[in-house]
Amino acid sequence: MDRRSFLHSAALSAIALSAPVVARSAKTTASQKILVLGGTNFLGPAIVEAALSGGHEVTLFNRGVTRPQLFPGTEKLRGDRRNGVHGLSALGRGRTWDAVIDVWPADTSMVEASAKLLAERAEYYFFVSSIAVYRSFARPWVDESAELRLRESGYGGEKARAERIVSTLYPERHGVARCPSIFGPRDPGSSLHYWLRNFYRNDEVLAPGAGDDPVQFVDVRDVARWIVDSAVQKRAGIYNTAAPPIRFADFLNMSRIATESDAKLVWVPKDFLYSQDVEAFTQLPMWIPVNEDPGFFQISAKLAHDEGFETRPPQRTLTAAWRWYQSAFFDDTIFPHNGWGMSNEMQVQLLSSWHDTQKRGD
Repeated sequence: MDRRSFLHSAALSAIALSAPVVARSAKTTASQKILVLGGTNFLGPAIVEAALSGGHEVTLFNRGVTRPQLFPGTEKLRGDRRNGVHGLSALGRGRTWDAVIDVWPADTSMVEASAKLLAERAEYYFFVSSIAVYRSFARPWVDESAELRLRESGYGGEKARAERIVSTLYPERHGVARCPSIFGPRDPGSSLHYWLRNFYRNDEVLAPGAGDDPVQFVDVRDVARWIVDSAVQKRAGIYNTAAPPIRFADFLNMSRIATESDAKLVWVPKDFLYSQDVEAFTQLPMWIPVNEDPGFFQISAKLAHDEGFETRPPQRTLTAAWRWYQSAFFDDTIFPHNGWGMSNEMQVQLLSSWHDTQKRGD
């Protein structure tokens, strides 16, 4: 998904959700029954691991297609949410759960079907959403009260409408995490992988801008821990779950450290890159000049942090992600991959052109 489709799908006016309801709960330690819808791709396994390590009884509901071998001692129910309520038949009629965690769907109908079916059988429903629900990133520090894409098509609109459905069916007993880019073990994406693999393979790495543009993400394990804690504590409300932003220069230096690389960073100004028709965010993943959508990588997560959301140092996230990318499956990845990054040949050509420009004193 490119930046334009992420940010600007179908620009019809949206309606803002009301400010999130926040309810603090007494700390709960007793084992709970948790139903995870999904649970075997990226964020899902981290959630299951966090729940199991907390001593909770986990049931997985999914198609059994992605990594079905995970969690062999855990109950697994099979079904396909794309088939509506009929695809949920494995959930039965009489079973109850203390909490449901809905990990993935960017499809309002899927969320509506499961949320309705379980409304009388689950005490609490947690939905994993995205910062893509926000209609504008024109200002920094977007918070949970900002206008949403409720009337728009695409990923952000689907997520926003799914949030509304959950809040309607589970008033004051639902939680929502609006996540930025998530990185860490099992990440199937290509945006962070581009930079880490670039450092690993090359002696010079093209670094965009001057290094002061912000970048923001969160570790998958930190989000998972927060989600499970919210489900156990029945924490009601909508939360941005992001780590603090860091400078792009720091992000690249941490990436270099994670890969134990000696590659040289070559900083190339934004104007030169744009003159060469280089696209920010897609060909240079995770980079958006701060004067373009300044809020996209400067999301306010104050509400979650005030409620106890903790994030690990970004260096640990990047190092763990690199260990994952080093698996055999990723060794031969060629960029651009799934629309992210640029070819090594393109990077070499751009660096050569930039060095020539410097020599001429242009």
